[in-house]
Amino acid sequence: VVEDMDGRIDMVIDGGDIPIGVESTIVDCTVEPPMLLRPGYITAEMLSEVLGEVAQDQTMMHGDTKEHPKAPGMKYRHYAPKGDVTIYTGALEKVVERICELSVRQCAAGKKVGIIATDESAEEYGRMVPGAIVKSAGTRTNEETIARHLYQILREFDDEEVEVIYSEAFDESGIGQAIMNRLLKAAGHHVEQA
Repeated sequence: VVEDMDGRIDMVIDGGDIPIGVESTIVDCTVEPPMLLRPGYITAEMLSEVLGEVAQDQTMMHGDTKEHPKAPGMKYRHYAPKGDVTIYTGALEKVVERICELSVRQCAAGKKVGIIATDESAEEYGRMVPGAIVKSAGTRTNEETIARHLYQILREFDDEEVEVIYSEAFDESGIGQAIMNRLLKAAGHHVEQA
């Protein structure tokens, strides 16, 4: 990001790593009930504890709607890595099997492949697809670890000039909603069933 600003700004102050890793939560409090426009670290469940009923902008997680999102950067490919990203949903063992199959094919074709894995699956990808760059975002038992590392992994794949990126999908509740929102925007909503 700093390289992109070279010559355009006087300085950048680095405040160090932050423990969150996903975008900020945006809530529209000018409507009744308040509406979640962009999921982030503060989850819909947290907001409901304080505000009561909280509606959700339906464009937030679905790229196939004709409606325009109320928050900027929500619907289209946004803050995306240079490589093509595809997210795979389904039972984890089927997802791992499908990503391995596709990764082996892409590596054989000479493509630089990156896999966004979790602590639970990274070792298997490394064993099955030795030619791919496998990065664990964290553990499914604590999705905050995934939220914390996801954006960093996407940037690292850019630095490593990865051309094709495969990612497992995550549960869309709690912090998982923000994780999936970030991934969906990076993938241009390209999601496949395993």
